[in-house]
Amino acid sequence: MKKNEIGKQIYDVTNQIAQLMGSFEFMQKKCSKLGRVECNLLHYLIQTDRNVNMKELSEHLGVTHSRITHLVDSLIKKNYLVRFPSTDDRRVFYTQINEEGKEMLNKHINESIKSYNKILNQLDENELTLIFDALSKWKDFLYQIPQGK
Repeated sequence: MKKNEIGKQIYDVTNQIAQLMGSFEFMQKKCSKLGRVECNLLHYLIQTDRNVNMKELSEHLGVTHSRITHLVDSLIKKNYLVRFPSTDDRRVFYTQINEEGKEMLNKHINESIKSYNKILNQLDENELTLIFDALSKWKDFLYQIPQGK
């Protein structure tokens, strides 16, 4: 692999992986009846473990404010989230995942793990270790890169 071509090769492979992983969205829908962005929103709320305003959700997920409003409304109707106004600024609204949302997300995670295990059982232990180690190193490397660079 030539150094001056590695950027394009990594770009191509990561794009292909992203597309393939997107095709696994059927597992999410099967498990939780939610789309990828809705699941990402719930994951983010659990990870942050605090009240999050709509602007932050929009920026984190890379979607418009109107799309976040639609997603949050949908998740509130499903009784997975609560939304409430800021005490400091009535134009700002916060959202928080509730217990039913946490339970649903945990069920989704467990079902997704089962689905991945079925797929990964086709590989031997050495192949699994190699893939996991490479992906872990790639993730760690990406975390070291300053955002927006």
